[in-house]
This record gives sequence, structure tokens and C-alpha cells, in this order.
Amino acid sequence: MIVLLYALATVGSGALGIRAPLADREDPVRRRFAVLALTVAMTWLGWTIHLMVPELRVGKLINGAAATFLPFSLLGFVVQFFGGRDNAPSEPRLAPLGGLAPFVAIAYVAAELFAPWRFGQAGGGDLILGLWVFGGVAISLRRLWQRHQESPQRVERARIRYLLVLASAAVGFTLLEAVARAWTPGSNEAVSFFTREGLVQGAIPPLGALLTTTLLYFLYQMISLYRLLDLTEIFARVGAVSIAALILVLLDSLSAVSLLGPYPTHGFFQAFVGSVLFLLAWDPLRTQLERWLGGALNPRGLVLADALRDVEMALPRAISIPGLCNAVLDRFVASGRIPAAALYLWDEERRLYRLVSERGAGRHPALLHVARQPFVDGFLEGAPAYVRVDLERQIRRDARTAVELQRRMEVMEGMNADVVVPLKSGELVLGWLALADEPDSDGFSEEETTRLARIAIQAAGTVENIHGFDELKEEHRLSALGTMAAGLAHEIRNPLAGIRGAAQYLDSSRGGSDGEMVRVIVDETDRLNRIVSQFLDYARQLRVTPSRVEPKDLVVSTARALAATGVAAHVRIVEDVEPDLPTIEVDVDKLRQVLLNLGQNGLHAMPHGGTLTFRARKGSLADPRSRARPAVELSIEDTGVGITPEDLDKLFVPFFTTRHDGTGLGLAISQRIVQAHRGELDVQSEAGKGSVFTVRLPLTAD
Repeated sequence: MIVLLYALATVGSGALGIRAPLADREDPVRRRFAVLALTVAMTWLGWTIHLMVPELRVGKLINGAAATFLPFSLLGFVVQFFGGRDNAPSEPRLAPLGGLAPFVAIAYVAAELFAPWRFGQAGGGDLILGLWVFGGVAISLRRLWQRHQESPQRVERARIRYLLVLASAAVGFTLLEAVARAWTPGSNEAVSFFTREGLVQGAIPPLGALLTTTLLYFLYQMISLYRLLDLTEIFARVGAVSIAALILVLLDSLSAVSLLGPYPTHGFFQAFVGSVLFLLAWDPLRTQLERWLGGALNPRGLVLADALRDVEMALPRAISIPGLCNAVLDRFVASGRIPAAALYLWDEERRLYRLVSERGAGRHPALLHVARQPFVDGFLEGAPAYVRVDLERQIRRDARTAVELQRRMEVMEGMNADVVVPLKSGELVLGWLALADEPDSDGFSEEETTRLARIAIQAAGTVENIHGFDELKEEHRLSALGTMAAGLAHEIRNPLAGIRGAAQYLDSSRGGSDGEMVRVIVDETDRLNRIVSQFLDYARQLRVTPSRVEPKDLVVSTARALAATGVAAHVRIVEDVEPDLPTIEVDVDKLRQVLLNLGQNGLHAMPHGGTLTFRARKGSLADPRSRARPAVELSIEDTGVGITPEDLDKLFVPFFTTRHDGTGLGLAISQRIVQAHRGELDVQSEAGKGSVFTVRLPLTAD
């Protein structure tokens, strides 16, 4: 039924017009779209009424009066949408179209009611209406074409071309329907309802209504997604469905021939069997049709789709970070669709995201490091990806977030990235994939971005598995090292004991310089024994026995133990404990060992005196993998010589030390103890100004 098609167009257009401003009532683009969609809905409503009761003529008057406002509403939307959400429309022809529309509507109604002459079904009012509407719409399309010529963005120009094709098709078929209707003679004979609606509609089916509603849907998608939607995939789907519909119509037509025979049941049976076979073949047929049509309309998209499929198949086999890079980056760049790809992952030691690997030829060398804040804020707020085209459009439309988005784009430019998809695990951002686009490409479509985001989530799971496997290997390595160290310590300590005993015997019988050299042997033997003991502690499998303790008690006992040593005589020790700190569950002896070691390091860093401050505060874990869990922070701050940037990176490496009498294992052992408590140990220092070592311990166990 033709009436039903126009009724559906009315409901669809009206629903889009009502729904669009509900998402953001302050958005002028959504308000302009609502005016356009509701004007179209009123136009189709009038024509629906006219098809049902043409003799009343009220439906046709509603249709024509509403249509006179279409040029104004369409041009207003085009100017507002492509001019920016924060920019007032500046189109000299907009005001005349709005001001003259009511007078044209009045002239149309008067001509329809009082003009005596008619040509077919067309009268004087139809001529006025046609010239006004199609002339005004032509102005809007010309303005859209001007925007296409002025736009510096290649992606936007490509999308405008798609919209121009669709809008021109909708206007062209609507004009063709009007011309064909004017040539259709009226009939005064009593006819059925179906015959009458066909005579009123004319020889051309309502393709204009279908295309106009489709155009409104595309426009709604663009303003909802804050981007110019890549229509290639949708055109491919529509084309596939259209071909399928033609096949189904052909099957039904062949079955309808049998309905005219002596046994109509044969026709019904054939229609049933044909429909069942069609439905069974529809899924593979649709996939193949969409692939063919998509490849014809967007061959680059087909290449990327094949690369995405290869990556999805290769990811489960990646068991290391280099293997992950080969599975993802190599396949993307080898496809020829992505000229450069890079993987960034969180670096716990440096507290930032580090470039792990890159492939392809970027515009310039990629950034080696990216700070956590504020680049990942959008990912934490739920953004599935950063797309350069989207950011550019948002910057033009929303001045409130333009500065933040501009900084995000600068980071993306530094990474040679046109799209960045995060490797997320829940709310945790492990890193991201940074992908470049070809200079002459139409950009990444919404479907492509969605598939990239799915691959990034899969890659995040692979990264977590790799980290877990590496931790397991480290445990096995330390276990084997501990077994070896225990035997090695036993073999070294026995001769050390003999050397020390002999040196002490010689020390008792010698004086002068000889006695001094013997005492050096004893001291160095003791030092070597301490190194062996600490190495054994480092290599031995660490076991903690947790118990509840007040953070204040740990700080006070450690500070007083250090104050009792002779080394602290020239240093002022300060205790700064935040009140009402929650208790923590730790191995008290081992954690006191950590604080004592850090405090002793602070004392040694102040040979000429200074201040050593013990602090206890509420805080949270800084590692993104810890999901900002609440923690207690215990920090030891000194005003000593500080640490150079070169030494800072190697501070927790076993056997690295800046002291002539140090073993280089104290900080490494302290870090292992803190990590065994699922905590964090980091340092901030500046040469000549002192250092701050901070221990963060979670309040709750995993």
C-alpha cells in the first residue's frame, strides 16, 4: 500500500526529529535537525491524508504548506552543521527563505482553492510550490557543494560527496514523481481505494519519500556520532539488501504464476519452499554481497578488513611482546593500508607509557614516551578510540574542550597516529595501538574503528597473559637462583671464616703498617660476608607473614631506631603522621627492614647534616594496573646530595651502588619485599636537593 509507505516515512521522520534534541537540548545542530525532520514529517503526513481522502483536499494543503518551509529548514541545518556548533549561521540567503516561506504558503493555498485551471492533477499552486521548493533545495545543495570545495579535510570532502549523491537522488526522484503526477489525468469514476491511491500518486512509486527518510537517518547518524559517517559500509548493506529483495521478488513472482493455475495450493507451496531456501542462503549471500559491493566502493576498506581478520587470527598465538608486535604491527603495515603502526605500553619503572615497537614509515620519528595524564583521560571516561577526524570536528564545534582536545591531537601527531585505540582491561589502560592513515585516504570508518577497538581489547588480554607468564618465569628463576645461592654461600663462607680467623691471629702479633693491612683484610672479609648474606636474602624465595599494624607504630619505631645510631647524631629526624590512618596488613619485620634501609640511605646521603622526615599519609597505588586502589603511603625524605638522573634509572638494579662500602642489594631487596605486599616503591630525587623514597601499601588484599 502506497499510503502505508508514506505513513512509515512520516513516523520515521517524526521520530528522528523528536529524538535528536533529547540527547542534548543545548546543541543548535540538533535543534536545526529537529526542525528539518519535523518539517519533512509534516509534509509526508499531509500527503498521506491526501492519498486516503483526496476529495477533502485538506491533506494536499497541509502537504504543500509544510513543504514551503523545507528550503529554509534544510539550508539552516546545512549552514549550522558545517559551520560548527558554536558558530552562528552566516548565510545571506537563509533569512529571505525563512521570511518569504509563510507568504509562499499562503499563495499556494489561495491558488489551490481559487485557481480555476488545472493540468492533469497539477494546478497553479503546484507550479508555485514546485518552483519555490526545488529552487530553494537547489540553493542548499549548492551551499553543500561550496563547503565541499572549501573544506581542507579530505575525509569531510569524501563524506559530503556521498551526501550530495543521496540528497540529489532524493530531490531528483521527488521531482520526477511530481512531473509524472502532473501528466496523470484525474478520474471521476468510482474506483477502489487501491486504484485511487495509485492514480493520486502517479506512475512513479514513492522513491522520493524512501530516499528522503534515508537521508534524514544518515544525517541523524552524523550528528549523533559527532562525525561525518562513512557511508560506504551502509551503501554496501543497502545494496546487498536491495539485490536480495529483487531475488525474493523474482521468486515470489514465479510462484504467483502458479496461483493462476487450476490448483493455487501449488503456488503457495512453491512460495513457501522458495522463501525457506532464500532464508537459508541469506547469511552467506549477504556477507559475500557486502564484501563485493564494499570492495567496489571502497577497495582500501576491503584491504583493511582482510588485515583485521588476519590480526584476529594471529593474536591468540602471541606469547611474548615481540610476538604481539609481529602479530599486529607487521600485519597492519604489510597490508599497505596503514603506512605506520606503533605499540605503547605502560612502563612501571619510569611511570609512563613507552614506545615498545613501531613499524612502517611515519611522518617523523615517533615519541618514545607519553605521560599518563592527561592523554589517557578520554579512555578512562569511556572513549573507545581517538580518531583524528573526530577530534578536529569537536575542536571546531565545542570551544569548552578545544584546548584539551588540541593537546591530545598534538600527542597523536607526535606518534604519527590518525587513530589511537586503547589496550584496556576493565578500567585499566595498559597501553594503546597508534595507527597512521594514508595521505589520500578517506579515513577510518565507524565499523573499522569498532573492529580496531575489539582487536585492542583482545591484545590487552594477550599483554596481561604475557605479564603473568613473565612473573611466573621470574619466580622460577629466583627459586633456581636461591637454590644455587644457598650452596654457593656455604662454599664461600667456610673459606671466609678461615681467612678472617687467620687475619685476626696475625693482627694480634703485628703492629704499624702491617697491622693496619691485616685489619683491612678483616674488614673486607666482613664486607664480603655481608654481600653473600644479602645475595642469599635476595635470591631466596620471599615469604611474608602478614599481621595487622598501625602505620604510626612502624614510622615511630623506625625513626627512633635510627635516632639511636651514632650516624644520626648530626641529623634532625622528623615524624609527620596523618591522624586516623587505617591499619595495614603486612609482615612487620620485613617492612621495618625496608624502612630502616631507606632511612640509613638517607642518613648516608647527608654527611654534613640535614633533616630526615618520615611521613605517613593516605593515598592510592599509582600503577594503572592497580586500578587506583586505596593505599597508605610511607615516605622517607632527606635533604642530602640527591641522585643524578643517570643513577636514578639504575637504582633498583642488583649490585648497583653509589657508595664505596655498599653492596648494591639493599634497594633491590626492599623493592622485592614491597612488591611481595602488592605495593609500590618509587623514588623522586634531584641532585643537590635531596631524595624522597615512597612506599605505597594497599589497604585491601587481592
